[in-house]
Amino acid sequence: MKKVYNYLVVMIPLMALICLSSVALAQNAWVNEIHYDNFGTDQGEFIEVVLENPGSYSLSDFEIYLYNGNNGETYDVKSLDAFSEGNPVGDFMLYYYDYPENGIQNGEPDGFALVYMGDVIAGQFLSYEGVMTATGGPASGMTSTDIGVAEPGEVGESLQLSGSGSSYTEFTWNPPAPETKGMINTGQTFGGPLPEPTNYPTDFAATSTGLSVELTWTDATGEQLPAAYLVLASTENSFITPIDGTPVPDDTDLSDGNGALNINYGVENCIFDNLEANTQYFFTIYPYTNAAANIDYKTDGDPPTTDATTADILILNYENFNDTTLGTWMQYSVTGDEQYWEAQEKYGIDNSPNAVMSGFDGTQVENEDWLISPELNILLDTYNPTLEFWSATEYEGPVLEVKLSNDYTGSGDPTTANWLDVDATLSPGDWEWTYSGAIDLSELVSEETFYLAFRYTSNTSEAASWEVDEILITAEAAIGIQEHFDHERLKFYPNPANEIVFLDKRIENQEIRVFDLSGRLVKEVSAEANQFSVSDLVPGIYLLYLSGNENRKLIVY
Repeated sequence: MKKVYNYLVVMIPLMALICLSSVALAQNAWVNEIHYDNFGTDQGEFIEVVLENPGSYSLSDFEIYLYNGNNGETYDVKSLDAFSEGNPVGDFMLYYYDYPENGIQNGEPDGFALVYMGDVIAGQFLSYEGVMTATGGPASGMTSTDIGVAEPGEVGESLQLSGSGSSYTEFTWNPPAPETKGMINTGQTFGGPLPEPTNYPTDFAATSTGLSVELTWTDATGEQLPAAYLVLASTENSFITPIDGTPVPDDTDLSDGNGALNINYGVENCIFDNLEANTQYFFTIYPYTNAAANIDYKTDGDPPTTDATTADILILNYENFNDTTLGTWMQYSVTGDEQYWEAQEKYGIDNSPNAVMSGFDGTQVENEDWLISPELNILLDTYNPTLEFWSATEYEGPVLEVKLSNDYTGSGDPTTANWLDVDATLSPGDWEWTYSGAIDLSELVSEETFYLAFRYTSNTSEAASWEVDEILITAEAAIGIQEHFDHERLKFYPNPANEIVFLDKRIENQEIRVFDLSGRLVKEVSAEANQFSVSDLVPGIYLLYLSGNENRKLIVY
């Protein structure tokens, strides 16, 4: 008996060591790609898993659990032996599972866990559109890690890891891109870190359209191809060189004068939009390999540079509802007190906040609700106003109406004013986000101030849901400002100015109004004045407006 007892004492730690060794090996598996949501009916949903040395394991020991973020419980489980086998890449094998239509929940948040022999593999309780805590299944009590990117995307797109390495932490998740189901992802390499790219891309060019600039290039060639590119933007012709091992995150807000985008190899263009009017922007591009701490930028030599100047356009109003309020717009309920326009946190363009209205409250309800712009100022006969926006809808109901009024007072019941119909391209349904087109409002605007609105209606048998996002109202010179000015009637000096502007005697008894480039009236100069101060104005470009439609630019510094 004593010998047997000693033998068991020796063997138990040995067996535990074998089990622990198996679990450690199993951790070199990870979720590599997912498609869970697209515009319209969700289809083509799948999850892809990477496993190193698959011959060392039984695939049935690996499972993918899908988690519901609302209650933390699992709602589906699939073992890896039910997955389709993709392509081998060295010692790694890719497996993928095609889920049925609407098989993977759409988030805010939801998640998934990759499990081996009942235990969640380290770092593989992941979620999208937020963080969640599991209350059931193998991840019970664990808090997920948000992958940081989200859908919807188009059918045939997915969220993918890119970079170079041999474990999950060496890769980075990317926004929707063409799917690579069963194959290694675009910009991804299995194995050790790669050297920096051999060459820069060529034919780097910038094209300005309105308040957007599109960058194009021809992919880099050479012995070592890049995994992706870092495109930097600035209002100054100088850039901070990226540092190896320190990824530069995307920055699409150029209000501080700088921005950045990471673009996968093979995608030879990108766009910076919502830029300042009449502003010169400079751009440069750095190719790189790997990701995360292994990222390796090509910085020797001279990176390509280019520049472009945005159009001389006035932004009358821009509203994206990203602060989860209606911002500068207001809602007014004519009929139906329980439903009204409001901002919601998700589901807008790129999963950003947007404005939404629905007449469904457990059942269809009669509603008439307006979403109304702030007062919009325009200089008549000088600028052509344009409206752009995106819309999405679902369910049966009256079509959303787009309206313009020249006599609304800015408050109170909009039905007391006269409203003209604005012809816009709207969403066909199925939650498909649709661009309105650039709508010329010139024929509808007849006063210096006007209002735009979205009129929603529903009834007791039909109540659609409508969402609106990225509203942009601009104006530009109709026939060229310099050609339209009556310089003999409207003269002033100096220009630029920073203290006092003196008025020419030819404009006696004519009132002058000063507007900023957002269309806001900032100063009125009386008919008796022969000078006025600009020391209280923020440096920038202003428009002087004289009755009779004579206009001049004034630069304040």
